[in-house]
Amino acid sequence: MPEQKKSDSARYWEEHLLSWEASAYYKDTPQKANWWDRLSTYFRGDAMYVRMQTALELARPHLQDQTVMDVGCASGRFAVQMLQAGATRVHGVDISHEAIQLAQAHGQSLGLGDRLLFSVQDLIHPQGPLPRVDLVTALGVIEYFDPPTMAKFLGNLNTRYILLDFPDLSRSRDFPTWPLRQIYIRVNRLPGVFLYSLEQFASIAEPFGFTGLHVIAKNNFFYVTNLPA
Repeated sequence: MPEQKKSDSARYWEEHLLSWEASAYYKDTPQKANWWDRLSTYFRGDAMYVRMQTALELARPHLQDQTVMDVGCASGRFAVQMLQAGATRVHGVDISHEAIQLAQAHGQSLGLGDRLLFSVQDLIHPQGPLPRVDLVTALGVIEYFDPPTMAKFLGNLNTRYILLDFPDLSRSRDFPTWPLRQIYIRVNRLPGVFLYSLEQFASIAEPFGFTGLHVIAKNNFFYVTNLPA
């Protein structure tokens, strides 16, 4: 089967992920960010740490003895935290080969063995069936998916439950840094960011069995999930 063409977003993050991660998680990374990403740290501050810790709070009651796939895992921070919070096994996947190499080295250094697995994967054009897991998580991923791409992504998942950082439509109205985000996107030639209402997202997700969806707003972030309350 011929290899599927990667999306503009996938190609962008293959090249840019480690610089972005170095700026987003500047407290605990040896990686180096480019000038624009270092500047964005000034405006972003600790926001990405807050996003991750909030997601962990929401996921924690549902992790005990469960398997998880973390999409866009980068160097594996969130995957490790979910494993430590009680998950039986976490599969971390990312489009960046370099990020997965870092994640694998990190997992080995912690001695987590086969409970923490990392692999390079394009979730829009996967090389094969994705692993069956109890929960799929993703932080800072689905905002780069237009509706057709979102449908492909959700249709490829092999899970009942999702917990995803949600690009809520209100971000463009309520977030004072939204205009600055648009400048960053244009300067770095980042493929578009797409915002959704819950109704729009549910209309895409429900045909793939993701029902009972609701949005949780907490600590200035939004998460869409169908985990039980």
